[in-house]
Amino acid sequence: MKIREAVNRDLVFLGLRAADAAQAIAEMSRQLADHAGLDATKVAASLGERERLGSTSVGNGFAIPHCKLGDLEDIVVALARFEAGVDFGGNRHHEPVSFFFVVLSPPDRPAEHLQVLSQIARILKSRELRDELLDAADSDTVVEAVERAADREGL
Repeated sequence: MKIREAVNRDLVFLGLRAADAAQAIAEMSRQLADHAGLDATKVAASLGERERLGSTSVGNGFAIPHCKLGDLEDIVVALARFEAGVDFGGNRHHEPVSFFFVVLSPPDRPAEHLQVLSQIARILKSRELRDELLDAADSDTVVEAVERAADREGL
C-alpha cells in the first residue's frame, strides 16, 4: 500500500487538544472511532500498549503511533494535529509532539504495515513537508502536502 492511497481527508483531524500522551491517544482514538467506525476503547488500548513498548516519536514534533487491530480489514491512516505540543516521548529527551500519523493495521498484513510506516518516516525527512503539515489550514491542504511529498520520493 502506498501512503498516498492510505491518506484520506476524512481522517485528518486538526485543532485537537490534550494535556499529555494518554489524553492525546484517547482523543485520536475517539476521532478515529467517530469517522472510521472503530471502537475507541480498543484503539486507545492498542495504541497505548504499543507506546508503552517505546515511544513512537520520530523527532521534529512528529510521531507515528501504530498498532495492529483484529477488527480491521484494511490499513487505516489518520493524521492528527494538536494545537499545543504533547509530551509524547516518555522522557525529557523527547520534544513535544504536535503532529501524529496514526497507523492501524490488520494483524495478517505485517509487510504492508511496515511499508506504510517506512513511507511515512521517509516523507517526514522533508522539512518542507513538516512545515506544510504544521501550518496547513485544512484537511485538503494536509492531504495535498502528503501527496506531493510522496511524489517527490517516488512513493
